[in-house]
Amino acid sequence: MKTTIIAWSTDQIELLRHSAVNEGYDVVQTILREENSILDDLFSQIIGEVLITECATSQHLKDIAGLEKFIKEFPTKEIVLLTPERPAEVMIAAMQAGVREVLLMPLVNNDFSDALHRLSQRKKSPPSEPLQRAKRVVFLSCKGGSGATFLGTNFSYYLSQKIGLNTIFLDLDLHGGDAVYYVSPEPGKSNITDITRQIERLDTKLLASSVLHVAHNFDLLSAPEDSEFSYTISPSQLERLVEIAGMSYDMVVMDVDRVMSPLTTQALDMADVIYLVMESLLPFLRDAKRLVAKCRALGYDDNKLRLIVNRYEKNDIIDLAQIEKVVGLKVNHTIASSFQDVAQAINTGVSILQVNPNNEIVETIQEMTREFQPAKSTKPVSWINRLMGK
Repeated sequence: MKTTIIAWSTDQIELLRHSAVNEGYDVVQTILREENSILDDLFSQIIGEVLITECATSQHLKDIAGLEKFIKEFPTKEIVLLTPERPAEVMIAAMQAGVREVLLMPLVNNDFSDALHRLSQRKKSPPSEPLQRAKRVVFLSCKGGSGATFLGTNFSYYLSQKIGLNTIFLDLDLHGGDAVYYVSPEPGKSNITDITRQIERLDTKLLASSVLHVAHNFDLLSAPEDSEFSYTISPSQLERLVEIAGMSYDMVVMDVDRVMSPLTTQALDMADVIYLVMESLLPFLRDAKRLVAKCRALGYDDNKLRLIVNRYEKNDIIDLAQIEKVVGLKVNHTIASSFQDVAQAINTGVSILQVNPNNEIVETIQEMTREFQPAKSTKPVSWINRLMGK
C-alpha cells in the first residue's frame, strides 16, 4: 500500500520508513514536520492509502481534530497515529475521530510492526470463510456494575449445556476480572496472561491443558488473580489466541474492560456480535450513548450491536422508548431484576440455570442464544417415504 510518513525528525522518518517497508508498505512520500506547524496544512500533500504521522506534544487534541476532518473527507485512508502521550482523553478522541491505530512513543518492541500488520489485514479482501468458524461474541459494560460479566458467563453456560455448543469464555479484564467466580468456586491453574506469555508455542493442546473445565462443553480462561502480576496482552497476541481457540470451540465469548484500549478494540474488531449492557438509570444512559458513538466511529455496523437493559422493571422512570431515543439503538433484550436468584448464583459460584431453571433471566438468555443455534439439516425424503406420506 502506498504510504506517506510525517515526523518531526529525519531519524524518526527513516526508522518508520524502514519498518513500513519491511511490512510490505510502499513509502512514496516522507514529510518533515517543522516546529509549530499545523498538521491540517500538510494534508493537501498526502499521497497514498496510508498516513503514518507523529502527533504534536503540545497540541495533540488539535491534531486529532484535524485528522477527523481528513478522515471524513477521505474515509478509505488508514491512519497510524504516534503520540508521546496516551491518556484516556487522547485515546477516546482518536477513536472517535476514526483513527484505528494509536501508538505510544517511544515505540516498544513490535508495537509498530504489529499495528501495520493489523492494518494490512483489514485492507485485504476478506478471505473465503471455512465451512464452519467459531462465532465470536463480546460482552461490554456501558458503565461499571452493569452486569456484563454475569450475563456473559451465564450466556456461555447456557450455550454449552442447553444448545450443546463447545464454548470458551475469555476474561479480558486484566486488572479486575473475576468471571471465573460466577461459574466456579475456585480459579483455574492458569490464567489468560500465562497463556499469552507462551503465544509462540500456543496450540490447541496447550490451550486444552490450560483452561478451567467448568462443565461439559464449557471451558474458561480467567484473568490474573492478582493484577500486580498481570501484563498487558497485545492485540496480536489476542488475535492469535482467538484463532487457536476457534480450532477447538464453536463459540468464543469475551468479557472486556469497558475502557477502549487497543486490547478491547481488537476484541471488538474480531467479534461477530457485541452485547452492550446497561441499566435504565441516567448515568448508564449517558455512558451507553457515548459507547454506541465510539462503536460507530470504529466502523461497527449497528447490525453487529445488541443493546441489553439489565435489571429492568416495567415501571422504571426511564422506559425503553426513551432509552432507544437517547442511545440511538434498538433495545434487543431486557433482563428482569431477580435479586434473590442472582445473589444465590453469584455467592455459590454456579449459573442461574442451576439455581432456578425457570427464572425469567434464563428465558431471556435462551432468546439471546437462538441466533447461534445450528441450523437443523433437512434430510432428503426417500421415494418410498413420499409414497407412504411420510
